[in-house]
Amino acid sequence: MLHRLLLLTLMLFCTTSLFAQNTIEETTLDELEIVSKRKRKIKKYKLNGFPPDFIDFSKNEFVVTNFENLPKGKIISATFYFNTWLPSFANSVNEEFKIDYKDVDFGVLVYNMKKDGTLGNLISDSEVKFTIKKEQRDGFKIDVSSIDFPLDKFFLGIKALSDVKTGEGSFYLRLCEPELNYSFQKFEKSEIFNPINESNTIVQQPFALKTTLEIEQ
Repeated sequence: MLHRLLLLTLMLFCTTSLFAQNTIEETTLDELEIVSKRKRKIKKYKLNGFPPDFIDFSKNEFVVTNFENLPKGKIISATFYFNTWLPSFANSVNEEFKIDYKDVDFGVLVYNMKKDGTLGNLISDSEVKFTIKKEQRDGFKIDVSSIDFPLDKFFLGIKALSDVKTGEGSFYLRLCEPELNYSFQKFEKSEIFNPINESNTIVQQPFALKTTLEIEQ
């Protein structure tokens, strides 16, 4: 193909020199085929740390974790980790620890981050939904390419959409405790967390969601 293109270019040059007034008429662009291919570069950003932990929560409750200083590019997927070996280990040590995995629906949440590091405006409220089957173990990748993430810093997490309750063991979401990350957790009205105020309670937590982001560059 390269030889053909060089030969054609040489012919065009000669034709232009000899018959300049006829160049446009005698040149057929159909004979020129230029193909440009751009390879996509995908960078993975992994949020992990010790000690490992796990959590479950009730319908309409959520956990979102802060993300800052990510590699430049478009976030195309997020992987969260469900029903890992940790709950099974806890159950083997203590039979009273409940595991009753079910199919559970979730929605992806994205919040802006205020200057003081707290929750800002809600950017995406469950526009991206997914289901964790009771057979699911470990990482589950979600396509989040439709979400317009802030460029610098934000909160990302999930909300339970199915009729589940804390302590039932319907699912367990993997947590970690990295040095620079934290989360906000929403509790529905309850006697334990909110005995007086009828509104919901959002609490800052020292843990983070174990997460893997894929960023297209």
